[in-house]
Amino acid sequence: MPTIDRGGTHPRAAARLKIFRPGEMERGGATTRVHLLNISTGGALLYAETAPAVGAEIRLTSGIALGPARVQWSSGRRFGVAFRTPLTPGQLAAMLQAGSEARS
Repeated sequence: MPTIDRGGTHPRAAARLKIFRPGEMERGGATTRVHLLNISTGGALLYAETAPAVGAEIRLTSGIALGPARVQWSSGRRFGVAFRTPLTPGQLAAMLQAGSEARS
């Protein structure tokens, strides 16, 4: 279990990349538009009109399938997820590449 730092939070195992990318969240058979605000191999910060409850199981897509994730926290329209299986650096690069190709 990670230790708690002086600020009272758990340190992150992987650095997060700041992004602003549209994506889709699937839960319970319904698909909802989301925006990814940052991402790492282990999780992501998202924004949605209605954030899912803590503990909810979702599937994310943003250019590529990011796979299943669990909502770790939620505050207003923002929420953080932990990926069930960490992304590989190659998957993260493919997602970022898919986003840059969509803008071209």
